[in-house]
Amino acid sequence: MRTLLVAQPIRWVVPMDALTQLAQEHADFIEKLTELEAALDEMMATREASDEDVELLDEAVRFFDEELFPHFDREEAFLLPTLEAKVGLYGSLVNVIAYEHAEVRREVGKIKEGLAALKAKRGGPHDKEIEELNRHGVFTVQFLWDHFRKEKMSLFETARETLSPGEMEALGRGLTSSPSARGPSPR
Repeated sequence: MRTLLVAQPIRWVVPMDALTQLAQEHADFIEKLTELEAALDEMMATREASDEDVELLDEAVRFFDEELFPHFDREEAFLLPTLEAKVGLYGSLVNVIAYEHAEVRREVGKIKEGLAALKAKRGGPHDKEIEELNRHGVFTVQFLWDHFRKEKMSLFETARETLSPGEMEALGRGLTSSPSARGPSPR
């Protein structure tokens, strides 16, 4: 017989499945991507990068490095290999998702380069640097929105249809035991 303790939050009694957890992380990421896009839009409109804009860009880079990339690492370590064993790599979303993760990493590298160029030229006009940041930043934001939708609507559904309850439990254990599951490191 089990006893339900009223003092415990329900989420502890009924744990979120691993795929719902990943989708919730995507939803949390959307807010940060929206902030990045707004800063880029403002910089394009004013043709200037304020100190606040540069801080927000620094925060976006921190987000990519400390939150998004560890999220990708967890998907690549625990979800994609499990699905690949069931549905294969080529001709499946497993290959597409792995490719998209690599594409986002490349684009974030270009954002970092653009931010470094902007910081190096803080005293003068920086139209070129703003345009370059905007090009890579907006592409990354839009690409990630589509990527998250693809994972939620297709990849996660394929996993739910293909993986056994035991495999889903193992996936959940892997995702929550990973060092990156503990959240971003303190600043």
